[in-house]
Amino acid sequence: MKTLKFTTIALAALLAVGTANAQKTFAQVAEEAKADLVAAEQELADLRETIANEKIPLSNELTRLESQVLEFRKERDEMKSTRDSSDLRLDDLRKKVKLRSDENIYLRNTMGAYVKQFSTRIHAAELQDYKEIADTAEHLAENETASDSEKFTAQLAVIKASLGRIRNVMGGTTIQGDALGKNGLQVSGTFVLAGPFAYFGDGGENIGFAEGDHTNIGFPLVVSRGVPEPVVATISSLTANGEGFLPVDPTEGDALKIALVSESLIEHIKKGGIVMVPLLGMFFVAILLSVLKFFEIKSVKSPKAGTLQRILDSLNSGNKQQALEAANSVDGPFGDLLVAGVEHADQDKELLEEVLYERLLAAQPKLERFIAFIALTAAASPLLGLLGTVTGMIDTFKAITVFGTGDPATLSDGISVALITTEYGLIVAIPCLLCQALLSRIAKGKLGEMEQASVAFVNGLNGKK
Repeated sequence: MKTLKFTTIALAALLAVGTANAQKTFAQVAEEAKADLVAAEQELADLRETIANEKIPLSNELTRLESQVLEFRKERDEMKSTRDSSDLRLDDLRKKVKLRSDENIYLRNTMGAYVKQFSTRIHAAELQDYKEIADTAEHLAENETASDSEKFTAQLAVIKASLGRIRNVMGGTTIQGDALGKNGLQVSGTFVLAGPFAYFGDGGENIGFAEGDHTNIGFPLVVSRGVPEPVVATISSLTANGEGFLPVDPTEGDALKIALVSESLIEHIKKGGIVMVPLLGMFFVAILLSVLKFFEIKSVKSPKAGTLQRILDSLNSGNKQQALEAANSVDGPFGDLLVAGVEHADQDKELLEEVLYERLLAAQPKLERFIAFIALTAAASPLLGLLGTVTGMIDTFKAITVFGTGDPATLSDGISVALITTEYGLIVAIPCLLCQALLSRIAKGKLGEMEQASVAFVNGLNGKK
């Protein structure tokens, strides 16, 4: 094929030359073509030799480059695999970092909650030792500019102190501090803490159980009221020597609290204040009058059966003296009524009725005497109780203005006056109201009997119809 190609080229060249040298002979043209053909064949041979000489190095170079490409591809695959593995490890690390971050937040919140409750769970006597580190941890937890390291350090300090406190309290420990003794005065002494129990003694008269007080004052209360003398002596020895028997209250202070709030009737009444004086005074007078009035009304005797008829028979038969003796035999308002009727029996009916009605009206005030005071007591007692309530609430608000709401004992006096006066206002009003209703009913019954006797007397006389 290559030979044919060169032959074609040579013929084309000859045709071109022939066209250009139309004047040359065919022999000259053939010679020139033959020479060109030989030169072309020589050039072709040289070219083939050159190609043959360069083919092997090029083949070797191609083989080397292909090997290098394979190595590069292998290296690329290894790097890709390494990158994928790194991505997986990076994802695992990210998950671990997020997990540790969540644990960190959980621990920080848990420790923060524990620190907040620490001050309220320990005994008030211990606040004097632990309050500073607890307040520091709480303030750092709320400080947005503080680092997590500072917050954790402060919270760990509280937890370490808490663990140390637990070891001390489990075995029993003593603390020097202040408490509120008698009359609310601050006194210094020794606390003995053993488990949930706390005792205080100052070597004087302030000896007893130490009750927690987490108010702003922060000092525990020394409770000795209601505590038996042997127990007080044991606590005195315990706080003075740091060892001895531990008085144990199995109710964990409930018995002492009940003893503190228990009071006699006189103490309860005294808490009501000055309003209780008129309130109880009116009550005792009203009850005394009710008793006396009951017996007074019950002492008004009605005429015996047949007495009225005997009087009428005597009058109708003209024996006025006998009727008058029979009327005088009846005591009380009924006797006065019958005597007046006998004395005016010979008068006109209208006049007789007026006389009897006058006697009836004269008897009514005596029967209803003092009942109005009992009714007044029943009505005024709730108002006095309300007055004590208002006074007590005013005292309570004054105490809140001066001392705040931190100390319940400071507010208890005003609240006691407010509630006790209301209580006794109702206690006085209810029995007085019942007595007034009962006495009024009995008195009206007696008046009704007198009125019935008057009508029967007038209607029983002959010639009075």
